[in-house]
Amino acid sequence: MGELTRIQLSEMTQLWREMARNLNAYQGLHWHELTTVQHLDLNAYQNSLLTRAQDTDERAYLLLTEPTEPTFMMALRQIKRAAQTLQDSPEQMIALNLGALTVALAAGITRNNTRTIQLSLSELSVLTEGAVVVK
Repeated sequence: MGELTRIQLSEMTQLWREMARNLNAYQGLHWHELTTVQHLDLNAYQNSLLTRAQDTDERAYLLLTEPTEPTFMMALRQIKRAAQTLQDSPEQMIALNLGALTVALAAGITRNNTRTIQLSLSELSVLTEGAVVVK
């Protein structure tokens, strides 16, 4: 990715916070179905996303090495799809994986790790496209 603007960083951190809220809502709706370990995992994902958002907000800029626009737009699209899949899918493993992959994407972006970004986006795409929604 290339250099992200403050506006892009702000938009990304808003989505990380929104994903943390969605994970929290999922946890509340499925409270009795989740094991203790799954609760701890979901809490860790929420905390990590909120921490990344706070750390990013406190930075004046983030220097990256590739052009940002295509990757940035893909990241936004994938996080929004992940949030929607989280709301639509009753599957616990999908929820846990969405949380983990969103955290990995946030870490890749804040650390300027292109490989992590690419892998996270790819895995999120597979997971959100393959999720079967049962209503």
